[in-house]
Amino acid sequence: MPATPTPSRRAKRATAPLDAAARARLAALPSSADDSSGSEHEAAALSSLINEYLLGTDATVPSSALLTVDQDSDGEDSDGHGRSTSSEAAAAAIDEIRGILDPPGPPDELRLRLDADVASIIKDLGDVVRRQQSRSAFRRAVMSRLRERGHDAGLCKARWGRSGSIPTGSYEYIDVVVVVSATTTTARFIVDVAFAAEFEVARPTAEFEAVRAALPEVLVAPAEDARRLVKAAAVAARGSLKSRGLSVPPWRKRRFMMAKWFGSYRRTVNVVPASAGAAIRSGPAVCGTIVGFGPVPTTTVASSGLLG
Repeated sequence: MPATPTPSRRAKRATAPLDAAARARLAALPSSADDSSGSEHEAAALSSLINEYLLGTDATVPSSALLTVDQDSDGEDSDGHGRSTSSEAAAAAIDEIRGILDPPGPPDELRLRLDADVASIIKDLGDVVRRQQSRSAFRRAVMSRLRERGHDAGLCKARWGRSGSIPTGSYEYIDVVVVVSATTTTARFIVDVAFAAEFEVARPTAEFEAVRAALPEVLVAPAEDARRLVKAAAVAARGSLKSRGLSVPPWRKRRFMMAKWFGSYRRTVNVVPASAGAAIRSGPAVCGTIVGFGPVPTTTVASSGLLG
């Protein structure tokens, strides 16, 4: 696995395309102290999504998940930065991303421990396993290893219906629920093993490439921090497309992106997919590595409970 860039190298790479004034603004900040879901629904969802975009169709069937997410959109048509130049907007987005990933104040011990465990697990699994498995299988493997280390990790399968110009879609990611020390409250962390890749756009500007380079390849963050990252990156992606004279496709609109991580989802802790477990129990063949794993009850979480 390629070496992870240090914070200073990553910041230098992220700010390289910006003008001198924008880089000066970033330099004043304190330094850091320290593929799609792969599910069985992915191909159909992607095909439908592209066809709807090319045909210019508009849906009328509302989705409660998307309608809830839309309350946080702050205007789909706004670039979020008024009349600022593209360099200034990129600098502002990078400022925000860096502030979310490395906030001031004492370090979050829960986040540091989880981040270290995720990095260690991905390193142990290695590039070979990552290339050979689908993203869905790799996510499930990471989730399973996290549970072995004592984390309450689950594989979350988000799925939403059509709403206006936003088509049906689905996505998978990992979440980890932790109990806050000395209290009975819990905190939910989002873990995504291919986070930055979800924000690729056609003909990206240098400024947007700088913003995307500031995003973590592997995301480990509290749910609210993840929401702020998605919003900042989605706004920057829209600005990049608009500056190239391109329309924003439905699958890069902020509401669609937000629905991936913050819409209704179904959570499972199965080590293997339930369908695979059923096939093993009913079929003549037996695989020694997974015998004994039966379906674990799953939980469906409504978007209203997550989004507040």
